[in-house]
Amino acid sequence: MGATEETFLTPVVPMDYTYNYRIGPYMTRYLEGFKERKILGSRCPDCKKIAVPPRKYCGVCNKVMEEMVELPQEGTLENFTVGHVVMEKGGRLSPAERPYVLGLIKLDDNASLLLHRVEGVDPGKVEAGMKVKAVWKDQVEGDYGDLDHFEPA
Repeated sequence: MGATEETFLTPVVPMDYTYNYRIGPYMTRYLEGFKERKILGSRCPDCKKIAVPPRKYCGVCNKVMEEMVELPQEGTLENFTVGHVVMEKGGRLSPAERPYVLGLIKLDDNASLLLHRVEGVDPGKVEAGMKVKAVWKDQVEGDYGDLDHFEPA
């Protein structure tokens, strides 16, 4: 029996465009919190659920959520996927240098799940239920990239 050759499918998704996005007052406040290494969410006045990142309307009861709350820096990895490809400019998919973990993280019992990278754990050994903590960049500027990743707590 001969050796099997590894192949890689490289579909191209046309993704080359200019995107001007206004983040609005809720995301502005969320990113301002990053300048202080804080993760903020908005709390519903009725059901008390917390949306992270914050949003104006509760997804459960459709009430306006005006209260901003600071969430803990540690949480639980509820679910995850292991990525093996990256999307380059122009929509081309290529193999990742190494497998990586994207996780859904619950920072508070009443909060929605936050999607982020999880590092410091072998992708073959990552498990739902593990405790993780936020890792910030050394220099924070109020940008999405300030919250660099989560790692095992």
